[in-house]
Amino acid sequence: MIGAVGAALLRALTATRAERFEQALDECAAVQRRTLARLVRATALSEYGRHFGLRSEDSIEGFQAKLPPVNYGDLQTYIARALNGESDILTLGRARHFEPTSGSGGGAKLIPYNGALLASFRSLFAIWANDLLQNTLRPHSGRVFVSVSSRQIGQSKARYDPDYLSGSLRLLLAPFLVTPDLPKAGTDASAFRDELALALLRCSDLEVMSVWSPTYLLVLFAHIQARRAELAVRLPQARRRLLETQAIDWAHVWPQLQLVSCWNEAASSLPSQQLARCLPQARLQGKGLLATEAPVTVPLVRAAGCVPLIDEVFVELEDATGSLYLLHEAQPDRDYALIISTAGGLMRYRLGDCVRVTGRWRDTPLLEFLGRVDSVCDLVGEKLDEAQVGAALRTLLPATAYGLLVPEEAKVPANYCLITDAGIGKLAFALDAALCSGYRYGEARALGQLALPQVVVLSDARRLVHDFLIADGMAAGDIKDAALMHRRERAARLLSQLALKSHGVS
Repeated sequence: MIGAVGAALLRALTATRAERFEQALDECAAVQRRTLARLVRATALSEYGRHFGLRSEDSIEGFQAKLPPVNYGDLQTYIARALNGESDILTLGRARHFEPTSGSGGGAKLIPYNGALLASFRSLFAIWANDLLQNTLRPHSGRVFVSVSSRQIGQSKARYDPDYLSGSLRLLLAPFLVTPDLPKAGTDASAFRDELALALLRCSDLEVMSVWSPTYLLVLFAHIQARRAELAVRLPQARRRLLETQAIDWAHVWPQLQLVSCWNEAASSLPSQQLARCLPQARLQGKGLLATEAPVTVPLVRAAGCVPLIDEVFVELEDATGSLYLLHEAQPDRDYALIISTAGGLMRYRLGDCVRVTGRWRDTPLLEFLGRVDSVCDLVGEKLDEAQVGAALRTLLPATAYGLLVPEEAKVPANYCLITDAGIGKLAFALDAALCSGYRYGEARALGQLALPQVVVLSDARRLVHDFLIADGMAAGDIKDAALMHRRERAARLLSQLALKSHGVS
């Protein structure tokens, strides 16, 4: 009953913003033009805008002529000044804080957050929550779990997904959040997962799980399965019985679960399907493209897809030839790289993500995340990318198997190492043949520049990789099941750590 009352209040608090967005979807081109005009007015008065001669009255054409598309490196000088506390650098005002981001492969970046960007994230939450309450959720308990990540093993400070919420929404949601007792500083990943597991296992009336990567929960489920004896003694008797079966039935653990929100596209596609099979009682909904730099798309039940947040972010699309298109010009079944302009001051910023247009909702294109544009590994000119490796592993490994291809450049000749939990005979040769379908990789093998791939079979491969990435500085909730680790220095550290564990190699 309390959950139903809270849901009614949340629906009322988010209704106005959701209705305004629904109306915007009927006029994509006009709304994008108005969104850009608002962003240009703020940027024109900043150091960055003045450097390029941007004027507050500039049209889309003037904006594109004056400001070049940029990546993070192009903005580092400006971001450094903002970090120093200077105002009006990339946009009007001063950054409130800087959010680190790197993804699974890149170096650390600090994204400036101002009040306007935080408002964009709050808008996304309001639109998303209202759509779910109108079309999917029927809350009773209202209990919600959102992913919590220790920033780094050895630190006690944690990060919760709804950190960008404030005011009435935070106060409304706080009593319904399932929160673990955080382990003390100096504890390891296993102790941290113990507390997460116990918090969830004690909550019999859980209705919503919201995490980033589906592997966050898959790793946690495997941890519970492996440590159920130790966990059971800390649970009430009724909940202990759920851990007594050989294979834990997760649908019985949380019988009232209605929604699982997580990434379900690109590298997260297969893990999300595996998670859906674990939790058949709940609807699994993809998160869409929610980047640290900005909320780009929002999933809508009625749209059966992800809609760009057109009244918060200005979107440009770049095809394989380098031609640029406005959002309303997007063609169905075409792939594009994203260039975004945001309220946080990132203007014409190459996000590094590739999307496909899957249809339209109202007057607005639906966008599906395909993967990173820059997920390429190149030891000797072979230029392996995430899409190519992912396609190969999908044909070679069972749907539930874990596989990560890692460059191993310390050897001569260099080679790749597949870390997997699937013990399949002659897998190295099959993988090599699949990768040789790529011209550059096949050429490198023919010339003897690359050796045959190595295969390392570990029963707990996913957990070991996750533990390494957490220790290497990634937040647990940010880790995706990538097919390729293209950051070579990180790959070397991972292989060195795995070698110390004395696991068998095949």
